[in-house]
Parts: sequence; C-alpha cells; structure tokens
Amino acid sequence: MTLKSLHQLLRVASHLLDQAAAEVRSNDLAPVRENIERIGRALIEVIEVQRLIYEEQPELAPKSLAASPKEADAGRLFTQFTMEALALEDAGHTEAAREKYTAFIGISPSHPHREIARAEIRRLS
Repeated sequence: MTLKSLHQLLRVASHLLDQAAAEVRSNDLAPVRENIERIGRALIEVIEVQRLIYEEQPELAPKSLAASPKEADAGRLFTQFTMEALALEDAGHTEAAREKYTAFIGISPSHPHREIARAEIRRLS
C-alpha cells in the first residue's frame, strides 16, 4: 500500500466518522455527547495520521489545509484544551472546565479558537 492509497482510505474514514457523529445526534443515541466525543477522538487520531502523511508527501495535502505551522499548532492546542475541558465538564467540574478555557484564551494565538473558547465559557456559566 502506498501513502497515497492510505491517504484515500483515511479520507473515506474521516468522512464516515463525520457521518456517524451526525447519525448519533439525529438518532439521539444516548449518551449523545459522550458518543459524539468518542467519534471525535477517533477522528482526531485519523487526522493525526493524515498530518504525518502530509509531512512525507506534501502534495497530498488538500489546498484547504494549507495552514501555516503556527495555525496547525494553534489547532492542536485548541483540541488538547477542549478535550481536557470536556472531560472536566463530564466529571461535573464545570468551574474547572471554564478555567481550562480561560487558560487557553490566555495563551492561544488564534482569534477564532479564542472566540470558540469564550462561547464555551458562556455556555458553562
């Protein structure tokens, strides 16, 4: 198998995972949030393998993913903080989840990600 064929398989997998998350929501498969988070974690892992492929063969990267290294780092940081905040929220530690988002806002170079974190803080308030 070549990296190109692996890349194609992962594109299909990510599309299917995205569809699965939508189906969980539309079918109200309880616990909805937890099940969507599980699918989201799987999708994050697929994306990480895709990133490694793009490092090896940049020509396979979709033009829409032409993010600078700084933007890519901001996205990874956002994912890390969000997963930690969601885990805190699920454990009933809403204040700690808000603090996690607040800490993210203080260090993130990404305006769109900071705005999402602010929206999450408002939701948790």
